[in-house]
Amino acid sequence: MTVTMGPDLDVRDLTLPLTVLNGDDKNHIVLKRLVRPAWPGELSKAEEDESDQTFLQAGGSAEAMTLEMRVESKGGGYTQFIVGLPFSGDQHGAEMVSIAVGKYRYDVLPNEVFNAKQAGDVMIYYFEHDTVPPGYTLRELIRTV
Repeated sequence: MTVTMGPDLDVRDLTLPLTVLNGDDKNHIVLKRLVRPAWPGELSKAEEDESDQTFLQAGGSAEAMTLEMRVESKGGGYTQFIVGLPFSGDQHGAEMVSIAVGKYRYDVLPNEVFNAKQAGDVMIYYFEHDTVPPGYTLRELIRTV
């Protein structure tokens, strides 16, 4: 599903799709900012590729999903993080939670499991600020140069 949003965004356009994720055939949503305002199909292949470089994505089901954010690194390249809910304390030794995303399973820390409402709040903030809310944790997954 592709949704094109502009400045008159109705936040339900961001949050409603999260409520229908089932971890199986409906298993992820990607929020990305286009390099320029355009309708789907109007971007060149190069513009599409550039638009795909940074994003916030949710994967799993409405009851248990992960959020990943990919950002441009200061020294060039990109870094991908798994987002976690605000957490204080030590998770050393915490039991991982397994989340189904289509045919894959992802093991995440307990504070990295979101429900649709929690993920929707992060999606709205990301849409408005191009990052996650202050206090949320970021665990590095992948860095490319």
